Amino acid sequence: MDDGIRTVLALIASPRTLGNCETFAKEVSRNVPEGHRLRLVRLTSLKIGRCRACYGCVVGNRCPVDDDMAFLLDEIANADAFIVASPVYYLGANASIKAVLDRGFLFFDILRKTHGKPAVLLNFYGMPGRIGAAPQMLETLAAFLGLSVRANLSIKAALPGEALMNKANAARAARLGKTLFSPGKEKRAGGCPFCGCEIVRVVPKGFVCTVCHGSFTMGPQGRFVKGKEGGILGSPEHMLLHREWLRGMKERFKEKKREIMKTIIPYKDDGEWVEPPR
Repeated sequence: MDDGIRTVLALIASPRTLGNCETFAKEVSRNVPEGHRLRLVRLTSLKIGRCRACYGCVVGNRCPVDDDMAFLLDEIANADAFIVASPVYYLGANASIKAVLDRGFLFFDILRKTHGKPAVLLNFYGMPGRIGAAPQMLETLAAFLGLSVRANLSIKAALPGEALMNKANAARAARLGKTLFSPGKEKRAGGCPFCGCEIVRVVPKGFVCTVCHGSFTMGPQGRFVKGKEGGILGSPEHMLLHREWLRGMKERFKEKKREIMKTIIPYKDDGEWVEPPR
């Protein structure tokens, strides 16, 4: 649909109709000053199969999994901006987010269309302080689609519509709407100095970001000091080097297949596989 009107795609990772994810995303859209259409996809209603690790898509073949992934990628490729919203389930984002991420090899085919497009990420949690790794999961999805994250917010709201019952949250939605197509980003008080992710690995000489893998240390005033970029994110050409590495691994498997089989076959009959009754 190319009629000159921009499209905002809301990816709703919640099964709840008119829950916080849906209503807040719609409130953000209402406050986008630029003319646009809002399209919504409820990720939990899609059939997203598991990656079979066949590497077929990496070498240009059609994915053998027959599901809704092609539909979703088409919607993502044709959108101009994104709102990604998920509830926090057991300290993580809804499983539909991870299901899409696990098929991330297919992102390579649309990366040139998605790279640099703006996104707002929304996490809704119920118990005070129980946010867990949910923001990092949404950031990972955005990062490997090459999106430019304008804001990543965690909002306390459990009951349907509760997020917008709070005037401060309604004001946040209005601010996000105005931010979506603007060049600015919301600043974070902490997090990775490269990408803003708040979940890091502690290493002997400082920290490593769990999304962009940039390394950094903490300065004398408690501020993070940039070290080395992680080398994962960047231009589409840079990110597509990962696909070349994967293609190389497939060739390496062919070269070492005899040795691999000699190593793994002795384990074939160990243990007993348990399956549910049919």
